[in-house]
Amino acid sequence: MMQLEELYKKALNQEFLTIDEGVFLFENAPLAELMEIANELRKKQVPHRKVTWIIDRNLNTTNVCVANCKFCNFFRVPGSPDAYITDMDTYRVKINETIRYGGEQLLLQGGHHPDLGLDFYTDTFGK
Repeated sequence: MMQLEELYKKALNQEFLTIDEGVFLFENAPLAELMEIANELRKKQVPHRKVTWIIDRNLNTTNVCVANCKFCNFFRVPGSPDAYITDMDTYRVKINETIRYGGEQLLLQGGHHPDLGLDFYTDTFGK
C-alpha cells in the first residue's frame, strides 16, 4: 500500500514517480501538501531567485477554425451562428480591463479562420 510520506520523500529526492504513484497522489494528497512539495522542488532547482508572476490575459481573435483539432471544443465552423471575429473596439475594452486589474501582457490566440489572411491581422493591429 502506498503511503503519502513515502511518495513525498521520493519526489523530494527527485526520483521519478510511476503513473500509479502519480494517480495516488492526485486522488489522495491534500493540495496544500502537494504545493509545499512543489515549492521545495522549485527551491532546489532555482535557488536564491525571487519568484514572481505576471498577470496576463488571452484574447481570442476568432473562434472560427478549420483545423479540426481533436482536443478543441472551442472552435466553430465557418458560417456557424456562434462564430465571431473580435473587433478593435472589443479589444480596447478588454485591454483597458486588463490594465485596470494590473495586467502586463496580452496573448492573442484564435482559430484558423479560412477568410482571414495576413492583411487582416496587420490592418487590425498595425493601427
